[in-house]
Amino acid sequence: MDILSKIKEQREIQLHREIEEWARPYLTQAIQQPGISIIGEIKRASPSKGQIATEDFDLLKQAQHYANNHVAAFSILTEEAHFKGDNAFIPIVAKAFPTMPILRKDFIYTPFQVFHAKSLGASAILLIVRMLTDDELMFLHLLAHSLDLEVLVEVHNKEELQRALQVPDLELLGINNRNLNTFEVSLKTTEQLLKAIPKSQREELLIVSESGYHSKEDIIYAESLGIDALLIGEALMKGEIF
Repeated sequence: MDILSKIKEQREIQLHREIEEWARPYLTQAIQQPGISIIGEIKRASPSKGQIATEDFDLLKQAQHYANNHVAAFSILTEEAHFKGDNAFIPIVAKAFPTMPILRKDFIYTPFQVFHAKSLGASAILLIVRMLTDDELMFLHLLAHSLDLEVLVEVHNKEELQRALQVPDLELLGINNRNLNTFEVSLKTTEQLLKAIPKSQREELLIVSESGYHSKEDIIYAESLGIDALLIGEALMKGEIF
Protein backbone atom coordinates (compact mmCIF):
# COMPACT_ATOMS: atom_id res chain seq x y z
CA MET A 1 0.00 0.00 0.00
CA ASP A 2 1.51 3.35 -1.06
CA ILE A 3 1.39 6.52 1.04
CA LEU A 4 -1.64 7.98 -0.75
CA SER A 5 -3.64 4.80 -0.15
CA LYS A 6 -2.74 4.92 3.55
CA ILE A 7 -3.71 8.58 3.77
CA LYS A 8 -7.01 7.94 2.01
CA GLU A 9 -7.79 5.05 4.35
CA GLN A 10 -7.39 7.29 7.37
CA ARG A 11 -9.06 10.23 5.61
CA GLU A 12 -12.21 8.15 5.25
CA ILE A 13 -12.62 8.24 9.03
CA GLN A 14 -12.45 12.03 9.04
CA LEU A 15 -14.74 12.21 5.99
CA HIS A 16 -17.49 10.22 7.70
CA ARG A 17 -17.28 12.53 10.71
CA GLU A 18 -17.50 15.60 8.47
CA ILE A 19 -20.55 14.21 6.68
CA GLU A 20 -22.23 13.47 10.01
CA GLU A 21 -21.59 17.03 11.17
CA TRP A 22 -23.47 18.33 8.12
CA ALA A 23 -26.32 15.83 8.36
CA ARG A 24 -29.88 17.15 8.64
CA PRO A 25 -33.21 15.34 9.26
CA TYR A 26 -34.90 14.00 6.13
CA LEU A 27 -38.10 15.55 4.84
CA THR A 28 -39.18 12.25 3.28
CA GLN A 29 -39.00 10.47 6.62
CA ALA A 30 -40.93 13.24 8.35
CA ILE A 31 -43.91 13.08 5.98
CA GLN A 32 -44.07 9.30 5.66
CA GLN A 33 -45.91 9.05 8.95
CA PRO A 34 -49.53 7.76 9.09
CA GLY A 35 -52.14 10.34 8.06
CA ILE A 36 -51.51 13.60 6.30
CA SER A 37 -48.52 15.70 7.37
CA ILE A 38 -48.26 19.47 7.51
CA ILE A 39 -45.21 21.39 6.35
CA GLY A 40 -45.49 24.74 8.09
CA GLU A 41 -44.22 27.61 5.99
CA ILE A 42 -42.62 30.69 7.44
CA LYS A 43 -43.20 33.54 5.00
CA ARG A 44 -43.61 37.21 5.71
CA ALA A 45 -45.08 38.30 2.37
CA SER A 46 -46.01 37.11 -1.11
CA PRO A 47 -46.69 38.70 -4.53
CA SER A 48 -50.34 37.62 -4.44
CA LYS A 49 -51.15 38.62 -0.84
CA GLY A 50 -48.63 41.33 -0.03
CA GLN A 51 -47.71 41.61 3.65
CA ILE A 52 -48.63 38.46 5.59
CA ALA A 53 -46.67 38.59 8.83
CA THR A 54 -47.52 41.19 11.44
CA GLU A 55 -45.01 43.90 12.34
CA ASP A 56 -44.14 42.08 15.57
CA PHE A 57 -43.14 38.90 13.66
CA ASP A 58 -40.82 36.73 15.75
CA LEU A 59 -39.08 33.95 13.80
CA LEU A 60 -38.47 31.51 16.64
CA LYS A 61 -41.86 32.19 18.23
CA GLN A 62 -43.52 31.34 14.91
CA ALA A 63 -41.45 28.18 14.53
CA GLN A 64 -42.24 27.14 18.10
CA HIS A 65 -45.96 27.67 17.45
CA TYR A 66 -45.73 25.32 14.48
CA ALA A 67 -43.76 22.75 16.48
CA ASN A 68 -46.29 22.89 19.30
CA ASN A 69 -48.97 22.02 16.77
CA HIS A 70 -46.99 19.04 15.47
CA VAL A 71 -45.97 20.16 11.99
CA ALA A 72 -43.75 17.57 10.32
CA ALA A 73 -41.30 20.08 8.85
CA PHE A 74 -40.62 23.75 8.24
CA SER A 75 -40.59 25.53 4.90
CA ILE A 76 -38.63 28.77 5.08
CA LEU A 77 -38.72 31.48 2.41
CA THR A 78 -35.32 33.00 1.67
CA GLU A 79 -36.21 35.21 -1.34
CA GLU A 80 -35.94 38.84 -0.27
CA ALA A 81 -37.62 41.11 -2.82
CA HIS A 82 -41.09 39.58 -3.09
CA PHE A 83 -41.39 37.36 0.00
CA LYS A 84 -39.29 39.32 2.52
CA GLY A 85 -37.31 36.18 3.21
CA ASP A 86 -33.88 35.98 4.78
CA ASN A 87 -31.14 33.36 4.38
CA ALA A 88 -30.29 33.80 8.06
CA PHE A 89 -33.66 32.32 9.05
CA ILE A 90 -32.56 28.77 8.15
CA PRO A 91 -29.48 28.43 10.42
CA ILE A 92 -31.33 30.13 13.28
CA VAL A 93 -34.26 27.72 13.08
CA ALA A 94 -32.04 24.70 12.37
CA LYS A 95 -30.06 25.37 15.55
CA ALA A 96 -33.17 25.82 17.66
CA PHE A 97 -34.97 22.79 16.17
CA PRO A 98 -32.24 20.29 15.23
CA THR A 99 -34.64 17.37 14.66
CA MET A 100 -36.99 19.26 12.33
CA PRO A 101 -36.39 19.08 8.56
CA ILE A 102 -36.22 22.44 6.76
CA LEU A 103 -37.19 23.02 3.15
CA ARG A 104 -35.43 26.02 1.63
CA LYS A 105 -38.28 27.66 -0.30
CA ASP A 106 -36.80 29.84 -3.00
CA PHE A 107 -36.35 30.21 -6.74
CA ILE A 108 -33.36 27.99 -7.35
CA TYR A 109 -31.78 27.79 -10.79
CA THR A 110 -28.00 27.73 -10.24
CA PRO A 111 -25.56 25.23 -8.66
CA PHE A 112 -24.43 27.93 -6.21
CA GLN A 113 -27.92 28.12 -4.72
CA VAL A 114 -27.93 24.37 -4.16
CA PHE A 115 -24.56 24.46 -2.38
CA HIS A 116 -25.72 27.52 -0.45
CA ALA A 117 -28.85 25.72 0.77
CA LYS A 118 -26.68 22.92 2.13
CA SER A 119 -24.34 25.35 3.87
CA LEU A 120 -27.29 27.16 5.48
CA GLY A 121 -28.53 23.93 7.05
CA ALA A 122 -31.49 23.04 4.84
CA SER A 123 -32.69 19.47 4.54
CA ALA A 124 -34.29 19.99 1.14
CA ILE A 125 -34.69 22.48 -1.67
CA LEU A 126 -37.49 23.42 -4.05
CA LEU A 127 -37.05 23.13 -7.81
CA ILE A 128 -39.84 24.71 -9.84
CA VAL A 129 -40.23 22.91 -13.17
CA ARG A 130 -41.67 25.97 -14.89
CA MET A 131 -38.52 28.04 -14.47
CA LEU A 132 -36.01 25.36 -15.52
CA THR A 133 -35.09 23.56 -18.72
CA ASP A 134 -35.14 19.77 -18.59
CA ASP A 135 -31.32 19.70 -18.47
CA GLU A 136 -31.21 22.24 -15.65
CA LEU A 137 -33.88 20.40 -13.69
CA MET A 138 -32.12 17.05 -13.92
CA PHE A 139 -28.66 18.48 -13.22
CA LEU A 140 -29.73 20.45 -10.14
CA HIS A 141 -31.77 17.49 -8.86
CA LEU A 142 -28.74 15.21 -9.20
CA LEU A 143 -26.43 17.79 -7.64
CA ALA A 144 -28.72 18.19 -4.63
CA HIS A 145 -28.87 14.44 -4.08
CA SER A 146 -25.08 14.24 -4.27
CA LEU A 147 -25.00 16.71 -1.36
CA ASP A 148 -27.56 14.69 0.62
CA LEU A 149 -30.21 17.33 -0.01
CA GLU A 150 -33.71 16.18 -0.82
CA VAL A 151 -35.66 17.91 -3.59
CA LEU A 152 -39.30 18.91 -3.82
CA VAL A 153 -40.03 19.16 -7.56
CA GLU A 154 -42.96 21.53 -8.07
CA VAL A 155 -45.49 21.47 -10.92
CA HIS A 156 -48.60 23.49 -11.77
CA ASN A 157 -50.11 21.69 -14.75
CA LYS A 158 -50.05 18.46 -16.78
CA GLU A 159 -47.25 19.58 -19.08
CA GLU A 160 -44.97 20.33 -16.14
CA LEU A 161 -46.03 17.09 -14.47
CA GLN A 162 -44.94 15.03 -17.46
CA ARG A 163 -41.55 16.75 -17.39
CA ALA A 164 -41.17 16.15 -13.65
CA LEU A 165 -41.97 12.46 -14.01
CA GLN A 166 -38.93 12.07 -16.27
CA VAL A 167 -36.52 13.09 -13.49
CA PRO A 168 -34.44 10.08 -12.36
CA ASP A 169 -34.87 9.12 -8.69
CA LEU A 170 -37.80 11.49 -8.24
CA GLU A 171 -39.12 11.10 -4.69
CA LEU A 172 -40.93 14.30 -3.73
CA LEU A 173 -43.51 15.82 -6.07
CA GLY A 174 -45.11 19.14 -5.19
CA ILE A 175 -48.39 20.12 -6.82
CA ASN A 176 -49.05 23.84 -6.54
CA ASN A 177 -52.73 24.75 -6.77
CA ARG A 178 -51.97 28.35 -7.74
CA ASN A 179 -52.18 29.45 -11.37
CA LEU A 180 -49.10 31.64 -11.81
CA ASN A 181 -50.69 33.58 -14.66
CA THR A 182 -53.85 34.61 -12.81
CA PHE A 183 -52.90 33.88 -9.16
CA GLU A 184 -56.20 32.00 -8.87
CA VAL A 185 -56.13 28.93 -6.62
CA SER A 186 -58.10 25.71 -7.02
CA LEU A 187 -57.65 22.65 -4.83
CA LYS A 188 -59.01 20.63 -7.76
CA THR A 189 -55.62 21.10 -9.45
CA THR A 190 -54.08 18.53 -7.14
CA GLU A 191 -56.96 16.11 -7.68
CA GLN A 192 -56.67 16.42 -11.47
CA LEU A 193 -52.91 16.02 -11.62
CA LEU A 194 -52.92 13.04 -9.30
CA LYS A 195 -55.06 11.22 -11.86
CA ALA A 196 -52.43 11.89 -14.52
CA ILE A 197 -49.65 10.07 -12.63
CA PRO A 198 -49.18 6.43 -13.74
CA LYS A 199 -50.13 4.07 -10.92
CA SER A 200 -46.73 2.37 -10.87
CA GLN A 201 -44.99 5.73 -10.44
CA ARG A 202 -47.53 7.10 -7.97
CA GLU A 203 -46.64 4.34 -5.52
CA GLU A 204 -43.02 5.50 -5.51
CA LEU A 205 -43.75 9.17 -4.89
CA LEU A 206 -44.52 11.31 -1.88
CA ILE A 207 -47.02 14.00 -2.91
CA VAL A 208 -47.03 17.45 -1.34
CA SER A 209 -49.98 19.70 -2.22
CA GLU A 210 -49.29 23.44 -1.99
CA SER A 211 -51.42 26.61 -1.77
CA GLY A 212 -55.07 27.19 -0.96
CA TYR A 213 -55.50 25.36 2.34
CA HIS A 214 -57.36 27.57 4.82
CA SER A 215 -59.57 25.30 6.91
CA LYS A 216 -59.83 21.89 8.51
CA GLU A 217 -62.37 21.00 5.82
CA ASP A 218 -59.73 21.69 3.17
CA ILE A 219 -57.34 19.37 4.98
CA ILE A 220 -59.96 16.62 5.21
CA TYR A 221 -60.57 16.95 1.47
CA ALA A 222 -56.85 16.65 0.75
CA GLU A 223 -56.56 13.63 3.01
CA SER A 224 -59.33 11.92 1.03
CA LEU A 225 -57.13 12.20 -2.08
CA GLY A 226 -54.35 10.20 -0.48
CA ILE A 227 -51.90 13.10 -0.37
CA ASP A 228 -48.88 12.66 1.89
CA ALA A 229 -48.39 16.26 2.99
CA LEU A 230 -49.68 19.80 2.68
CA LEU A 231 -47.44 22.84 2.50
CA ILE A 232 -49.32 25.65 4.23
CA GLY A 233 -48.07 29.18 4.72
CA GLU A 234 -50.54 32.05 4.75
CA ALA A 235 -53.24 30.27 6.76
CA LEU A 236 -50.76 29.22 9.43
CA MET A 237 -49.06 32.60 9.56
CA LYS A 238 -52.48 34.19 10.12
CA GLY A 239 -53.60 31.56 12.64
CA GLU A 240 -56.52 30.35 10.52
CA ILE A 241 -55.89 26.64 11.13
CA PHE A 242 -54.01 26.56 14.45
